[in-house]
Amino acid sequence: MVVDDSKELRKVIKLYLENAGYEVIEAENGKEALALLKNKEISLMILDIMMPEMDGFELLDALGDGRRFPVIFLSARGSVEDKIKGLILGGDDYIAKPFDPGEVLARVLAVLRRSQRQQNKQVIVGSLRWDVENRVVYLGDKILELRAKEYRLLTMFMQRPGKVFTKQEIYEYLWDEPYIRDDNTIMVHISNLRDKIEGDPKSPKILTIRGLGYMMDEGCCYGQA
Repeated sequence: MVVDDSKELRKVIKLYLENAGYEVIEAENGKEALALLKNKEISLMILDIMMPEMDGFELLDALGDGRRFPVIFLSARGSVEDKIKGLILGGDDYIAKPFDPGEVLARVLAVLRRSQRQQNKQVIVGSLRWDVENRVVYLGDKILELRAKEYRLLTMFMQRPGKVFTKQEIYEYLWDEPYIRDDNTIMVHISNLRDKIEGDPKSPKILTIRGLGYMMDEGCCYGQA
């Protein structure tokens, strides 16, 4: 389902997705989307934020915890704060306008793959395995003893291997409050997590991207599977 008040934008996205073999349902605002969902089952929603009658954040809130499909925000509101808010509210990805339709299609494919893994109740990244339902992470056959924030930090990385998370994104995700440039606190949590999951310092699973933040090395981790 594509929910956006721009008919032209919906048309472009629909064309690309249908060419990739997907059936596309359109809605011009959150209120119309809710009405359609009463009689429709969807696999994914592409959702604008600024819309009349019911905006994207209001729609996501109305869908509640029972939502069984992933959501990709697609919005002209491209600030870091808006992206963080969208992800904290339950969005699975966030694309800022203007956008490349090919990138939207690639993000749809990636999010659907992640969603399928999570529906299978586990996420596997190399030698790490996350049992989503039981909230346990294994390193090989061993259960990792993780503190609450270490668990949230590790599972955040495991959901998006290869994505660079900024220090602001990490801080506001872990503490649910505005970033205050407390870099030392983030570094301590990253260091503690590395001590628990990395056997070889020369082949780290979590990489420091100078000037940007941190990421889980997708190539390194998947290569160990």
